[in-house]
Formats: sequence, structure tokens, C-alpha cells
Amino acid sequence: MNKKAFLPLLLLLAIGFFFSFRMVADKKGDILFQSENIQVEPYAVPDGEGTTRNQAIQNTIMNVIRDGHYSPKMLNDEFSKKVYKRYLEMTDYGKSFLLQSDIDEFRAYETSIDDELNAGTTKFAELVATRIAIRITEAEAYYKDILDQTFTFTTEDEIELDGKKLNWCSNADALKQRWSKSMKYRTLVRFTELKEEQKKAIEAKTLKDKKLSDAELEVKARENVRKSMDNYFKRLKKINEHDRFAYFMNSVCHIVDPHTDFFPPKDKQRFDEEMSGKFYGIGAQLQSDGDHCKIKQVIVGTPAWKDGRLKVEDIVQKVAQGADEPVDITGWDIEDIVQIIRGKEGTEVRLTVKHLDGSMELISLRRGKVETEATFAKSALLKNGGSTIGYIMLPEFYADFADINGRRCAVDMAREIEKLKKENVQGIIVDLRGNGGGSLSDVVDIGGLFVDKGPMVQVKSKDAQAQELATRTAKALYDGPLVIMVNQGSASASEILAAAMQDYKRAIVMGANSFGKGTVQKVFPLEDFFRGNPESLASNTSTPAPAGMGSIKLTLQKFYRINGGSTQLRGVTPDIVMPDLYDFMDIGERKDSNSLAWDQIAKADYKPIKDQVNFTALVLNSQKRIAANERFNLISKNAERLKKQSDDNRYSLNENKFKAQLDENKDLAKKMEELEKNAKQINAGNLLADKPNVEKDTATIAKNTEWLKLIKKDPYIAEASNVINDWLKLMKSGSLGKVNEGNSKE
Repeated sequence: MNKKAFLPLLLLLAIGFFFSFRMVADKKGDILFQSENIQVEPYAVPDGEGTTRNQAIQNTIMNVIRDGHYSPKMLNDEFSKKVYKRYLEMTDYGKSFLLQSDIDEFRAYETSIDDELNAGTTKFAELVATRIAIRITEAEAYYKDILDQTFTFTTEDEIELDGKKLNWCSNADALKQRWSKSMKYRTLVRFTELKEEQKKAIEAKTLKDKKLSDAELEVKARENVRKSMDNYFKRLKKINEHDRFAYFMNSVCHIVDPHTDFFPPKDKQRFDEEMSGKFYGIGAQLQSDGDHCKIKQVIVGTPAWKDGRLKVEDIVQKVAQGADEPVDITGWDIEDIVQIIRGKEGTEVRLTVKHLDGSMELISLRRGKVETEATFAKSALLKNGGSTIGYIMLPEFYADFADINGRRCAVDMAREIEKLKKENVQGIIVDLRGNGGGSLSDVVDIGGLFVDKGPMVQVKSKDAQAQELATRTAKALYDGPLVIMVNQGSASASEILAAAMQDYKRAIVMGANSFGKGTVQKVFPLEDFFRGNPESLASNTSTPAPAGMGSIKLTLQKFYRINGGSTQLRGVTPDIVMPDLYDFMDIGERKDSNSLAWDQIAKADYKPIKDQVNFTALVLNSQKRIAANERFNLISKNAERLKKQSDDNRYSLNENKFKAQLDENKDLAKKMEELEKNAKQINAGNLLADKPNVEKDTATIAKNTEWLKLIKKDPYIAEASNVINDWLKLMKSGSLGKVNEGNSKE
């Protein structure tokens, strides 16, 4: 029997593009929480067999998933069908290259991929990789011929941009027709942009050259599209067989669960760079969505965050360097997009983005580094109806892993609370919106700032009993009125804190339903589970293989609320649900049908707070205000419109109708801007203890002014302060009562 590799499981380190936990050590150097070890059978290359590199990677990954994954799935025909569908979507989402005849040939493998995974063969993956390379070469000739012809934008025609709603083309002629529509659409978009840019330049009297006619603008637009397509195909042809095999293995991993990933060597290097901070960019995390590049997260303290226009779920369509011509990045590999967005500090990059409401915007940003201090907890004072309320923004659950004495969010939160208490605040708001998680031990310690000693979360490993993680302090630091703010970007550790405060009946949780990530991952080098020399493996192709086998990010554990329910999939449902722009969108864990299921275990040993104000009254009062608030009503209308537009990705190829679609999308945005401009602002200011730091130079003064400005015009913070004010009134009137048991939600 092969010797087994024993690996200690540590709750997550955070890597670039996913929500996660991080572990820290206490001052003795011991890990604050460590799960049981896992056992994974290493893959050994059979003697006398010409095992290829792809086979070795595939077999090693499948061994790790089988032995180490928290809940590995059965390899059967149903699993095979899902991998088949996912891989074809990753290969040709827009159905722009492969023909129906190709799909007919591939279908022989639709229910046998599981057999290949068990047998260690890679025929399907390699067949698709070879075929798509041929089809890309053929399609290259299509767009060149099409863009030689003049487009007219007066005919009644439309294009469907959602690849899932398209059928595979039956023959080359049908495929050419699809490319013709695609090129016309891209040209129309650029033509409309050029026309609008010229109009604005004329109005501002800044037009440098002569005014171009529509015919001349159409020629210029086609030239721009041709350059973009030339670059697009140049990059497409750089994708080699090793890259496509990585796509296949990630199709397999993502059917197991969305957070299990295969990182080829170059991807792991990119993620390490993200962690090191040794690059300059705009501060946005990107993810591939078919042929599109979406914004997954805007990082606090970065150029994109300070600018405020780039939003989660925006689609980046073009990138321009300074004054250069924008480059269409549709269909590009994420790695290539990252490379052109990054650059020297202080240089300009311009992004053409399509917002969720369908509107287009050109966003100009200066590249810079992440300002670490912007991710730290910081507080402000709010005034509402004679009450003084503390506001704490916690962008992430940070901890310095390299330094035992380094900065930790739990310590900083305690410091902020102490400062607020010196200001005699009567209530505190903790803002976890957009907080994607972080240090597990710190979220437990932060919970201990608000409740007396008790459990905060339960963590369960594969085939093991759940373990309770309890606070380490006997008494709470603050026991007054408390509101926790969350939204769909609040994940992992944020959900633990919000859920615990809800289960203890300690706080009112407000906002939108949280992300719903209740799982834990860790990254392992594949070589840890491989017996042999990876460099000696036979290649599947003439393309040189990259050094190393890559890494796997594996789901190892789940965490549970102290009431026994999981935050997985369902997230945390606020006590006061507030309208959110993404209410009807599939955002968060629930959008992926392969996510691990919600379940529950026995509740922990804890006692909810009894002598608390009646939360039901607070909730009802807030709901009445929200229903009467014009800004929230408009947000709800926008949310409904976003859903409608996301379900309908058809666009007219008639200039007038296309422009009308764009103008319609702009109208509600303008109304929202007007409401924000005229809305009553919150009275917000700095703490006395913070004034020396925020007023030390012009740069910090400007940053602080901008931060307070954002707080003052935020309707969600305003309503949170109203809830605190209601709470104080109930306390003053002596209206205490048993908290409604229905307020603890999962």
C-alpha cells in the first residue's frame, strides 16, 4: 500500500479572487484553531506506462478531491453531463466558433467523462482543445471580410448577446451570419460612442479636428473594431493546449463546488502577486463570465474605490492606455486583461464599462497601490434627533500573519469602541457591507466585544464533530444599542458576526441578504500529492509545458451559526430587509447550482439576551420609513429594471432604437443622482481622538472629507441611525419586552 500524505488543515489564507477565512497565531505562536488532519492518497505514475502530464494532473486532482474534499460528489453520468456543459461554455460561450457538427461529435462523451476521470484518460478534453483551435483559425477570416464592408444602421435587426439562448450554427454560412451581426453590433457601439464624443467636443468647443460625417465616423468605428479584433485573435491563438486543459480541469472542479479550483503554475503566480501587493493597478478583482470580464469586487482604499463609479457586476468592455484608442477585451483571457490594466504608478487607464442598468460609462483612473490603512477599522460620530451615535466601518477582518505582534482587526475594533465610549455615544452601527471575510479568530474576538463569554460559531470538518469557537473575554466591552449592516457582498467572517449577534438577540441586522458562503478552503501544491518527477512526464503536445503541476484550492470545512443553521447558500437574512439594487439578481453563493447545500446541526450551548427592547417595534417602525422613502422606492424600481434587462440581452442594430435603449437606461440613473443631490444629509463628523491624524496634511484632509461625504449621503446609514434612535426612545420609555423569537433568521 502506498504511504499516505498527512496534511494539517488550517482555516484559509486569502487568495485574490475568492472570499475566505484566514488563520492567525496567538502570542505564543500557537494556531488559535486547527482542525483534524486529512489523509490524501498520493498519485504514483504506474511503472512502464507513458503517463502524460495532463493525465498526471488529472489523476492527482481527482485523488485530492476524493480524499480531501468536504463533500466530494459521485462521479456518474449526471456529473459527466454537467462537466460537459460547463467545459463547452468555457470554450465557446458565445457559440461563435464551434459548429453543430462538432457538438454532435462531442456528444459521444457527454455521459462518459466520469469514466475518463476514473480511468485517467483525457480524450474528450484534448479533442475539444484541438477542434476549437481549428475553428478559431477559420473564424479569423470571417471578421476580416465582414469589416471590409460598410454597415448601415437603418435596417430593422437585432442581436442576442446571451450565448445560453443561442443555438449552435448548423454550418459555416450560418456562423458567418452570426459573425456579421456581431461585427455590426460592435461597430454600432463604437459609432455611437464616437458620435457622442464629437457632439460633446463641439458643445465644449474643444473639437481639434474637422467635424466628421456619419459616413466618416462609421469608417473610423470599423477601423477601431478591426484593431480590437486583430488583438483579440492574436491573444486567442496564444491560448495553448495546456491552458485549455486547465479550463477543462476547472470545469470538473467547479462542478464539485464553485470554490474548488485548479491553479496552473502561472495562475498561482498571479494570485501570489495579488497577495504581495507588488504591482500597481486600479483595485478591482476580475472574473470571467463567458466572453465577458466582470467586476467581482472593488477593494477598499484603491483608485477604483475612491473614484466610486466602478461597481460589482459591471462588465468591462474596453481598456485604453492614457489617450490611446480603447481596445475591445471581449473574449480575452483574464490574465491578459489584468496585464493591460496594471501598469506604472500614476499612469492613466480608461475603462469602458457596461453597468447592470445597461448604461455605458467611460471611467478614467490613475493606477496606484492599495492603501493599507484604508482597509483598517475606522469610526465617525453621527447626530440624530439629539442622539450621538458611533459608526464603525470594517472593510475586512484583517490580521498580520507575518508578525505575531502585527495589526489585528479585533484589537482595532476594541480601540474604536473605547474611543466612541469616551465620546459618550448612545448606540453603535457596525458596517460590514462589502466585507468579504478574513481572520476567523478575529471575528470570534470581535463578537466578544458585544456579548459576554460564549460561542460565536461552529466549524465542522469532513467526517468530524463540529467544534464551537467561543469568545475569550468574560465580559462585553460594549452593551448598548447595536446595529450590524450587511449586503450581498458581506461574506464568510462577516456572516459569522452578523449571525451570532442575531442569534444572541444582541443586535438588529439591517440591509440585504448576505453572500451565503459558509465553506472554508485551503490552497495546496499538487506536487504534495504526487509521487514522481513532474518534469519527466510525457507531453500531450509540442507546446512546451510550464514548470510544475500547479495548485488546487480545496473546500475542506463548513461553518455553522450557533443556532445550528448554516450560512451556506442562504446567507444571513437581515431583521430589517432594505431595498438593494441587486435584489433580483443572482449574486452570491445561490447563483451556482453546484454550491454545497444548506444544512443544520445541533445548536451550540448559548443563551439569547432576554432583557432587550422589543425588536418587533424597531423593525415595524423602520419598515414604515423605508416604504415612504423616495430613494429606496427608486432603488426598488431600478432593481426590477436590472432584473428585466439581465433576462433580456437583445439589442437593436438600428441606430435610433439602439440609442433609445441606452437613453432609457440613463433616465433612472439621472433621477437617482438628483435625489441624492437633494436628499437630507446625515450629520457626520470625526472623533476628537482622530482629528490629529485626519488633519495632519492636505492629502489626509482630502481623504477624510471624501469619506465623511460618503457617510453623509448614504441612505442606509441614515436609516440605521434612525433605528438606533428608536431603540433609545424605547429604552427611555422603559418599553422592554421579550424579543420576538422570529427575528433569528438563517
